[in-house]
Amino acid sequence: MSLPKKIIISIVSLVVLLAIINFGLSYWITKKLPGILQSEKDFPYNISYDKLDLRLLSGSFTIHDAYIAAKDSSVTDIKKAAFGKIATIEVQNFNLWTLLRNNKIKVKKVIITSPDIMLKHRKNQYNAQDDFVKPFKNTITTGSLEIINGNFKMMDSLQNFTLKAANINFSLTNIKIDSTTVTENIPVRYRDYSLKCDSLFYRVNKFYNITAENITTTDSTLAITNLKYIPQQTRKQFNTLIPVEKDQFAITAEKINVPNLNWGYYNDTLYVHTPEITLEKVNANIYRGKMPKDDLTRKKLYSELLRTIPFDLKVDKMLLKNSTVVYEEQLEYSRPAAKVSFSKFYATLSNIYSPVQKTKLPNTTIDVQCMFMRSAPLKVNWSFNTMNTSDAFTITGHLQNIKSEEIDPVTKPLMNVTTHGDLDEVKFTFYGNRESGKGTFAINYNDLKVDIYKKDGKKRNDLVSAIGNLLVKDDTKDRLKKTEVEVDRKKDKSVFNFLWRFVEQGLKQTVLPKTVAKIATKKKEKKK
Repeated sequence: MSLPKKIIISIVSLVVLLAIINFGLSYWITKKLPGILQSEKDFPYNISYDKLDLRLLSGSFTIHDAYIAAKDSSVTDIKKAAFGKIATIEVQNFNLWTLLRNNKIKVKKVIITSPDIMLKHRKNQYNAQDDFVKPFKNTITTGSLEIINGNFKMMDSLQNFTLKAANINFSLTNIKIDSTTVTENIPVRYRDYSLKCDSLFYRVNKFYNITAENITTTDSTLAITNLKYIPQQTRKQFNTLIPVEKDQFAITAEKINVPNLNWGYYNDTLYVHTPEITLEKVNANIYRGKMPKDDLTRKKLYSELLRTIPFDLKVDKMLLKNSTVVYEEQLEYSRPAAKVSFSKFYATLSNIYSPVQKTKLPNTTIDVQCMFMRSAPLKVNWSFNTMNTSDAFTITGHLQNIKSEEIDPVTKPLMNVTTHGDLDEVKFTFYGNRESGKGTFAINYNDLKVDIYKKDGKKRNDLVSAIGNLLVKDDTKDRLKKTEVEVDRKKDKSVFNFLWRFVEQGLKQTVLPKTVAKIATKKKEKKK
């Protein structure tokens, strides 16, 4: 036989041999992979797939149409009982020797395309470490993971969605899972990650849902657009479901941006640090119905709330831009709710810290500029120190050019009173703590008149209005009229109720004659 023929036969034989080996390995790996995973006693899933393409030369393989289901599923058809369906799983640079010798899958990168995962209700709640980390740690090792165009859903026992997210794109690099990391708070070590998704839905509890159009986050940034915190019930339904008075919130935020985020665990203590958070075009509506009975539990002031946070929080600055805050309070359904609005709301909150891992803290400050009732410029400065266990604080305010008709949406539903005239200026400085407060209140107003309505709030009470206008001092002679005010804190009320009672007392002492103001205060206290 000539040499060329021998060479040709040898090459053909080698090619045939490689093809046989490739086919044999492909068949063996096809049967081997599910067995490796399911032989792990702690691995809680059944896995199947329709096709596997093995490429020995490049050291990679691709799984097509994979299905994952819980082992304890009562449905025998895995496709019907599947928690998830995955279009393709591409594995790059896998270690064949590790697979042959140790029954472990060691690869450089895994790319999962179009996974559609559904977690159904079960008695034992899902746990990231037990359900998704530990089952893989003894069988699969990868350097990086990428998920492309995924969908995720979670359902409750009534087959209602509790969580949904669409178009998930996720990457995680330099992954390490071992016997050391699985016992830690974050059982996976990595260098960096990125996550993008849209159409997020999350049912927080029986009262609220959260939705968002887009979320983009890495290990050092976070950006959210069109976030909504939405009540599930109407106001009347909400009031019938709560045992005591409680605010109902409806909040939207067009943009939330955290450009520099640092978080993790240090000696088992969670830390969250960032120099700045920006929230743009927040629209917050807070509604309080007075139909349920009072909540008489003690309310914490903000310094105590920060002081009792159990992790290391450090936010140097939070910016609130071009926002709107509306508070509504309704005495009964037959009458409209009183409404206070703050528009074009800009605020800077500085030094939002918890005391964890810290021995000394700077003062937390809140600086606000907005339009009160859409027409009157308002400035408020608020400061306190979280470490101060007396919860001392200082609030100063300056309000200008108030048309009295603008506050009728507050005074008429709550007090059956409308006013006429101009409030040119209001200034106050309020020093308070968890027990009491005092400070100065000053006002400048002109031609102030009142209309007092009958109990139904529809017909003017001419006699009482006439008497009221005789008692009210209708002018301050173009100057600020100043008074000293002292009030005790009602500990079952919020800090805003505390501030309102200070302002209310200041108005009584400046607008009403002293004798009438004292009588009104005593009668109110007796009634309460």
